[in-house]
Amino acid sequence: HTGGISEIKRIAQMAEIEYIKFAPHNPNGPIATAASMHVCATVPNFLILETARDMPWHDKVQTNPLVIKDGYFELPSTPGLGTDLDETIFADRPFEPDLERDPAGRSGSWNAEDNSVNDV
Repeated sequence: HTGGISEIKRIAQMAEIEYIKFAPHNPNGPIATAASMHVCATVPNFLILETARDMPWHDKVQTNPLVIKDGYFELPSTPGLGTDLDETIFADRPFEPDLERDPAGRSGSWNAEDNSVNDV
C-alpha cells in the first residue's frame, strides 16, 4: 500500500527518527514479497516482515522461488529482486477484473459512496 520501494524506505526512515520499529504488512504475491525483503534488509529499525505463504501457487509462479530457512527468508543473490514471474504459467489465464471483490478477496465494493477507495 505504498508508492514503491523508495516511498516505503522513506516511511521506515520517518519511523526510525522516532525510534519506532518497522514491520511492513505484506499480504501480497512473490514479487511484492521479494521487494519487501530487500527493503527490510536495508533499514536498521526492521522488526518483522508479515507475509502470506499459504498459497499453493506462490512458488510455482516464480522463476527462482524465495527460500525460507529456519523461519527467515534468505535474500536472493541474483540481480534485481532475485526472482521473477514465470509468465508461461499465466498465458492461459488472462486477467479479468473482479469488481465485486476487494483486494483482500472479500466480496463487496472497493469504492465508498464518494468513489474513494475503501482500504478494508
